Amino acid sequence: MLKCLIVDDEEQNLYLLDTLLRGHGYETLTAENGEAALILARQTPPDLIISDIMMPVMDGFQFCRACKTDPILKNIPFVFYTAQYTENQDEEFAMSLGADRFIVKPQEPEIFVQMMKDVLMRYPSGEARPEAPLDRVAFLSAHDERVVNKLEEKMAEMARMNRALYESEQKYRLLAENVHDVLFVLDEDLRYKYVSPSVRFLRGYEPEEIEGGSASESMTASSWLSASKIFAEEMERDKTGDRDARRSRTFELEMLCKGGDTVWVEVRVSLLRNDQNEPAGVLGVTRDISERKKAEEELNRSYAQLRSALVETVQAMASLVAKRDPYTAAHQRRVTDLSVRLAAEMDLSREQLDGIYLAAMIHDIGKISIPAEILTMSRKLRDLEFRLMQTHAQSGHDILKDISFPWPIARMIREHHERMDGSGYPFGLTGEGLLLESKILAVADVVEAMVSHRPYRPSLGLEAALEEISQNRGILYDSDVVDACMRLFQEKNYRMVD
Repeated sequence: MLKCLIVDDEEQNLYLLDTLLRGHGYETLTAENGEAALILARQTPPDLIISDIMMPVMDGFQFCRACKTDPILKNIPFVFYTAQYTENQDEEFAMSLGADRFIVKPQEPEIFVQMMKDVLMRYPSGEARPEAPLDRVAFLSAHDERVVNKLEEKMAEMARMNRALYESEQKYRLLAENVHDVLFVLDEDLRYKYVSPSVRFLRGYEPEEIEGGSASESMTASSWLSASKIFAEEMERDKTGDRDARRSRTFELEMLCKGGDTVWVEVRVSLLRNDQNEPAGVLGVTRDISERKKAEEELNRSYAQLRSALVETVQAMASLVAKRDPYTAAHQRRVTDLSVRLAAEMDLSREQLDGIYLAAMIHDIGKISIPAEILTMSRKLRDLEFRLMQTHAQSGHDILKDISFPWPIARMIREHHERMDGSGYPFGLTGEGLLLESKILAVADVVEAMVSHRPYRPSLGLEAALEEISQNRGILYDSDVVDACMRLFQEKNYRMVD
């Protein structure tokens, strides 16, 4: 995997390039100025360097010259990617330093990625390169000229910005006073410094009634617990220099209204900084999502009803098996209980437990296609009879395969007689090709079958069942499932349900 070093003092630019290049298979390193990038490059030489020019501490021109005079770094392709230095003289100076490409921001992502591929193809990393004219005096003179020109342009730009500032403030005031979203600013103590007038529409308060008060007074106790934790996390991440701490966070909370009601809102917050670039408060936007919450609650109710109907359908299927073969019905019930307990012991998710529960309840549903006289045979099955019995796993899959369960129920049922070494049926799959849920069902099925009485033999006992799975741990049965099963019976005194 090719390694790319990205250098830019703008957090958003770093993030965008990092995401883009990672998405196209590059490994990335990032730095916020030339000095930090130079240290990083010497520690971990990259295959390609992409650098901005206008940066603090050490700018891109200085960084490029430092790379091209370094024996380790001089042959690494170097690309300038800038939005500030865009004149022909800037590009000429950049190329005179030994740069391989000079690109003006912005570029379409796919075009930019192709440019990088072209650079790497044309200038492979490590290949000897022509020496660039890097005379120190000439460099300093040309560098100072470019920097002074850019500073003059910046001064003129600042003058234009100052002229536009008053107009901007007026536009902002108009926006803040008329937008329905609530804009707010919190100080370091999380007290309101500013709240936009739209708060009167959202919560029924005038801004003056809120400003100066604590954010904790504006929301329910549970929401404040969540919000204060997020604020604390953001402050801590910022202290550690976490780059993501400079990006906004979005979360939901329940706010208090003046009349005693509450309203659900979506809040987006980001840290404010003082002149020393230290956290000085929180800037946020609050949006009413009460209608969306109502819709979500209705959707959740519908989903719960659907799941309930699904469970009832599976229970009806299990009842169908019970009426035809009481032994199979009791077996499925006990396998279900043990399977769910095994899944819980292995810390599987609530969603996975639900799927295992339903699959186990009807894991032998395919036996409805087996003649009743074979199911209740009081002697050991002959070879042909046994092969017919083995078809129940695939038959169960075929019965259920077209039902749109939220879980792979049909697959679990088809795989519950497969074994880790490929000696199972119907397809002789090995452990790598089996669902974890299927492996759990397999162990539960074997243990229950050995412990329980069958028409053709008495119970073999729990000790024999545990010896079977322990001796074949990692061979026929998944090791983690076997370990969980042994813990349940030996340490937690689990017993089969009646």
